Amino acid sequence: MVALNFLKNKNDNLYYSLSIFMNMDVQRSLFVLYLLQLGVTQGEIGILQSFLFFSSVALEIPSGLLADRYGRKVTLILGFLGLFISGIGFVLFSDFIPFAIIFCLFGASIAMGSGSDRALLYDNLLAENRAEEYPKILGRARAIGAVSLGLSMLLGGVLQDTWSWNSVYIFFAVSKLVGAIVVTLIPEIRLPSVSLNADKTSATIDKKAEGIFTLLLNFFRSKKGAFLMPLFIGYALFELSTIPLFIYGQPFFSLQGLEIPIIAGIYAAVEAISAGMFVAAGFLCTRFSLGTIAFTTTLIVTFLLFILSLNIGIITSVVTFLLIMSLPAVYETSYETYIHDNVESRIRASCLSVANLINSVIIGISYTVFGGLLDLYGFSLTLIIVAATCFVGLFGVGITLVLGGQKVHLKKQHA
Repeated sequence: MVALNFLKNKNDNLYYSLSIFMNMDVQRSLFVLYLLQLGVTQGEIGILQSFLFFSSVALEIPSGLLADRYGRKVTLILGFLGLFISGIGFVLFSDFIPFAIIFCLFGASIAMGSGSDRALLYDNLLAENRAEEYPKILGRARAIGAVSLGLSMLLGGVLQDTWSWNSVYIFFAVSKLVGAIVVTLIPEIRLPSVSLNADKTSATIDKKAEGIFTLLLNFFRSKKGAFLMPLFIGYALFELSTIPLFIYGQPFFSLQGLEIPIIAGIYAAVEAISAGMFVAAGFLCTRFSLGTIAFTTTLIVTFLLFILSLNIGIITSVVTFLLIMSLPAVYETSYETYIHDNVESRIRASCLSVANLINSVIIGISYTVFGGLLDLYGFSLTLIIVAATCFVGLFGVGITLVLGGQKVHLKKQHA
């Protein structure tokens, strides 16, 4: 029993370590300011962000299939190495065209690790008969990742203010290289295929022969898979209200007269609060349904976006921004747990890739639109439009939960 607990704690701690390096990003709160001082416009930054997301789109499904076929650790390592090269690219180049290539590589690297970390965690827990612990451990991992991101963004501000922009991106590149090394230390327990009919042992063999891509297609042709699609779209519309704002909040606060270290501190505070939200998510997601969490979170964020659009003072704006950026942690945990509970192990990473693909398409479009709206109308009207879009996302979630006929509470799966 002692040896089992030691192994369990060791594996959990290794996953927590992975979360540290996946989220360590010293340039996250500063890169827009870096590009602006190089002469790149906000509209061009929106285009670069679209390149990032559309390159992520191009590799979402292939990366998921690769992860399910060859292992989740393989794609995680490739993702870290791609981010390492991207960091070096920021140091070497300063023009729009090279940055377009760098952002494409960045997006592709994100796709390679997208979903693989959670699929790795869920299957390892499933193999240890601990699947019911997934929301708790995921919440802790995300909390640790949020702290890592917050501290690293704060460090980024210090590095830029003390040394130079190059020091920021050199540190970023080195951190991703270390992350690739950490992945090699994590165990990966491969589960056997699960037949829905235990009496037909040949079903497992037939599934294996079909191939993962065929299994994935068949899943989304089924009622269970088809009714996940509105959920994916609804959640992406919610994400649309927060992710572009996270990026464009940098020039927003710069226009308010705040210095770079203060802006980095605001983003560090976002992650500190998010860490607490992720810890709370582990508790809340086992007690409240996805529908309850999605409805509550969406209404609060929609209201806060409207408040932020009023531009009623820097302190109020900062507090509102902190809440908008941190509240989605609970929604995200519930959303991902729901997906895991409704897909089998063999196509787990691929299904997450489909969800991320839809998310990337919508967010990728939103970056260009968001940047264009800012150039034309400013922050206030843009935020009102975003708030309305956030609310519309509830309809997609409602379709899945009401018409899909699926349970929203955690279901134990068996390997």
